[in-house]
Amino acid sequence: MSRAWVALLDAPAPDADAQAPLEELDGRQAGWLVAWLRRSKPVRTARRADPRLIDRDGAPALLSIVWPDRDRGLLAFDDLAVQHARRAVLAAASPPDAVSTLLVDDSHFAGSITVRRGGDADDDPFARVEPARALRVGAGVVGAFPLPIGPVIERHGSAQPWPWERF
Repeated sequence: MSRAWVALLDAPAPDADAQAPLEELDGRQAGWLVAWLRRSKPVRTARRADPRLIDRDGAPALLSIVWPDRDRGLLAFDDLAVQHARRAVLAAASPPDAVSTLLVDDSHFAGSITVRRGGDADDDPFARVEPARALRVGAGVVGAFPLPIGPVIERHGSAQPWPWERF
């Protein structure tokens, strides 16, 4: 099984499978979104994401990135706030181009990345769970994929970042 890993880094990573510069909405540089498609964790700060999020042919996008500090402690995926955010993503009138929760283990919510091309970065239900950062990402790192049909809320081994729709 291939896994996808993402990290927010200050500089490009020479061994990355996909990466693009990040910038604040006011145009200031904000580092790099770096992604790897491999089983093992590539750098200490990487978090696991849905592999469909990574697309080397992906167009530039507006991101809402929720990246909670691990030292503070992380919420479990069973937490009502996280479950409500997942339901709200599925119920949105204007769904994102892609969304993935982020993992550091099999049971804790370690953030999310919501991708929009057109629309508003403020429309991110996960930003009500933890503070979000709105950033622009260059081409070549994030793609688009449809969300699952229905609320896939129950646990299914916790081996995949949501919205993985298969058991």
